[in-house]
Amino acid sequence: MGEETFSVSSYTAARREHHVEERRDVTREAEQRAKETKKLHEIVDPGVNPTRYSKIRLNPHKGKFIVTVGCPMDIEVTCDTTGSMGGEVDTEMETLPNLYESIAQVLPGYDPQLCLGIFGDVDDDFAMCRPQFEMEASKIVKYLKEMAPQRAGGDTPEDPQYSMFARAYLTNAYTNRIGLKGYYFIVTDATCHEHISIREIKRIFGKNVLDEDLKKMKETPSLEKVVRDLKKVTHPFVILVDPRPRASTIAFWEELIGKKSVITIDTTEELPAVISAIIGLTEGTLDVSEIKTYLKDKVELEDTIKDVSRIKVGAQAALRHKLPHPVPQKGDLFASKEDLWPIQLDGEPEAAADDESSDSGLL
Repeated sequence: MGEETFSVSSYTAARREHHVEERRDVTREAEQRAKETKKLHEIVDPGVNPTRYSKIRLNPHKGKFIVTVGCPMDIEVTCDTTGSMGGEVDTEMETLPNLYESIAQVLPGYDPQLCLGIFGDVDDDFAMCRPQFEMEASKIVKYLKEMAPQRAGGDTPEDPQYSMFARAYLTNAYTNRIGLKGYYFIVTDATCHEHISIREIKRIFGKNVLDEDLKKMKETPSLEKVVRDLKKVTHPFVILVDPRPRASTIAFWEELIGKKSVITIDTTEELPAVISAIIGLTEGTLDVSEIKTYLKDKVELEDTIKDVSRIKVGAQAALRHKLPHPVPQKGDLFASKEDLWPIQLDGEPEAAADDESSDSGLL
């Protein structure tokens, strides 16, 4: 599956390759095409092969398969693009190098894989865009360019609940299969509707999704159940983009997601610093005592530092300590692509046969 990782040079080349020359309106062509055809580009359409994958990258090596980068870490960010936040894809494109590099610094030895999606309202032609998890600049720049934000206003609550639904039930992540959790961020300035309907599930994810990808789903889950299941597979956070958010908005998300998982920021340009700080604390690669210095000159609000400092520190580290084997690293060897754990760690002699553990699911 290759070993290329994100870099500033590959990002610059990707912008040239995909003709993303301006800092603003990077989705103009995609929006116009979607308006004319009433279809999204397939790489961001949640209804095209709706399950999203985060896989460990393995290459053939001496009759086995070698880990080329490290254990994947699935990181999904779904951003509100309604009303005043309609141009946020431009900001995501511009800050992408900072986002990836900041995350990589707090995830040493891992393979960060980014799914940067957007959401709006179910009254829009397209309620959301959701790409695959990617780690190469060319693919991320391509899918950001193909987003089609609807930019509409409408009522105050929006509809990120279908993005939460997608991460909870339409994601196949290696992290979950070995006992870790990925990261999931909702970026918004509003509350969300609490209703989830079969009609919208089929409209967004395809009319056959319940018969194919969601065969085990017997009934439409409530929003509360979606959040419970989301917490089983991710460390979820809500980032409110508002220097003075309404108390009711904060209270809504704190009750739904958890008081320690709601963070307020001044602008989405602060997302790389804030997201990486959250991941670093959760992984245990940053300490609370370092956060004020880490975020200094990167965020505007003192409340942002306070919010980040109160999250559950070391939650991922605690899960990692419970794993039956070390997290796979670059250079480890797998017997086959279907195996869950390596049979030989980098630099060590081959393990005994009874150390091998396999799983029949996809990697």
